[in-house]
Amino acid sequence: METRETSIEGVIVHDLVAHIDERGSFTEIYRETWLTDFKSIQWNIVTSREDTLRGVHVHKDHYDYLMILAGRMLLGLHDIRRDSPTFGTSEILDLTDEHRRAVSIPPGVCHGFYYPEASTHLYSVSTYFDPRDDLGCKFDCPELNLAWPTKDPVLSDRDRTADSYAQMLDKFYLDANA
Repeated sequence: METRETSIEGVIVHDLVAHIDERGSFTEIYRETWLTDFKSIQWNIVTSREDTLRGVHVHKDHYDYLMILAGRMLLGLHDIRRDSPTFGTSEILDLTDEHRRAVSIPPGVCHGFYYPEASTHLYSVSTYFDPRDDLGCKFDCPELNLAWPTKDPVLSDRDRTADSYAQMLDKFYLDANA
């Protein structure tokens, strides 16, 4: 297994190794030693239909660790951590089931998931759901600088009515300073 950082500090891509033989394959997807700042407390599986976009979300306190099991995901990332050397940096990672990769996302890095085809992804979090730690903005806010390949994806009601980028930042930093 090899790891590499993305253009956003703290976002790590884990290139996973499949051990293949005549029976099929075996791939380790997570070891506690791979991420010293992350402790997994819950695992989830999400299925998404073609042209679905989930997010964009950001967390003040919890880490995400994810991978695609079937299909394809474009993972949009944007750093809003003022003390980060990559503050304001954006990147889209192309994750597929063919090239097994896991990605760890630290608090303060916005993330959105676009599925150009029906897909299933597995993810883990380091804290249980807390609505105060689950902030977001509209996927197409220009400040995100994320070039999604769609203008009208399938969205949840929550994502369709999400805050503006400025409102999300205000909530993120207001609560951090309280």
